[in-house]
Amino acid sequence: MKSVLYSYFIKNKKNFIIITTIFCIGIMVGILFINNSNETQKNEINTYIQDLTNNIKNLNNINRFEMLCISLKENILFIIVIWFLGCTIIGGVFIYVAILYKGFSLGYTISALIAVLGVRHGALVAITSLLLQNIIFLPAMFIVSENRYKIMW
Repeated sequence: MKSVLYSYFIKNKKNFIIITTIFCIGIMVGILFINNSNETQKNEINTYIQDLTNNIKNLNNINRFEMLCISLKENILFIIVIWFLGCTIIGGVFIYVAILYKGFSLGYTISALIAVLGVRHGALVAITSLLLQNIIFLPAMFIVSENRYKIMW
């Protein structure tokens, strides 16, 4: 199994590099967007995140299963959209836009958390809340995006 995955990634290295580069550009744009926002926008982000964390602290019975189902449904829908776009001729451009959007969202969220909560707490919240779902989602998104080339060629 390991050799099959390794040969798959080596065989499609160029496509994965392009997809990863577009994703990293999205992350950088998200970070720059937060860093270049004015004070009013930063105050709104600060208020939103503080209200969100206070609401989460005050809830005693968080339905984790329901949150998991919602997250899975949204991520699977995103993967299905990318797969469907990969089946069309013009969809390749939109796949790149979707990857750029996902990178922007991730970069924006992480930098907003760090800007509001500080480096230590913001990084901790980002790791605990974003890392687990993206460990599975990002490789799946990259593989589905890369398979677009197999359909086209």
